[in-house]
Amino acid sequence: MDIKNLTPEERAELKAQLEAEERATEAQLQRERQSYNDMRDDFVERMFGELKKLSDEMIAIKQQIFSESAMLDEMQQRLFKVKMDRKSRTMTHSNGRCSIKVGNRLNDGWDDTVEIGIEKVREYLGTLATDDKSRRLVGAITRLLAKDQKGTLKANKVLELEKMANEEQNPTFLEGIKIIKDAYRPVPTCQFVEVKYKDENDVEHSLPLSMSAMEV
Repeated sequence: MDIKNLTPEERAELKAQLEAEERATEAQLQRERQSYNDMRDDFVERMFGELKKLSDEMIAIKQQIFSESAMLDEMQQRLFKVKMDRKSRTMTHSNGRCSIKVGNRLNDGWDDTVEIGIEKVREYLGTLATDDKSRRLVGAITRLLAKDQKGTLKANKVLELEKMANEEQNPTFLEGIKIIKDAYRPVPTCQFVEVKYKDENDVEHSLPLSMSAMEV
């Protein structure tokens, strides 16, 4: 069709048809978008309800696990006449096929007296001679005194320093390490539950307890 050959009336009619088709297409698009919005809202409402119910159930189960495991821990210490100060405890079934570990995750933390202990250790470093052996010792102690990116001294490094202090038997060094150890104030971050089990082939697995760990 050559538009130039159309009469004004035919052009007006064609224009009206095109505009009607555009309006129909736009109306269909709006209906589909509204349908999508309705389906999205329905999905979010239904899944939120299911996830909220799951979350509440997991909280209740976690509370039950910590309550009953604490009771078992007390019984164990009473029956076996042993006192243990543990950050975590593992309970394993007598058949060895399943175990549950519960505890508290901790971040290293220190009170302000830790700086006094560190200064004592540095005071000891200043007394060392300048031979190769002492330089290596200074380097090792300095590395262990280094703090992490958050400015925190790591507890495992203090244990290594304590071994060095016991070997050196220098009073200033020993006093500094004692001050550092006494300043330790671990900060609880969260309570955790870990479950391990063996399948029919005796292969051990971890039971996924978070959605991120679950394969679908």
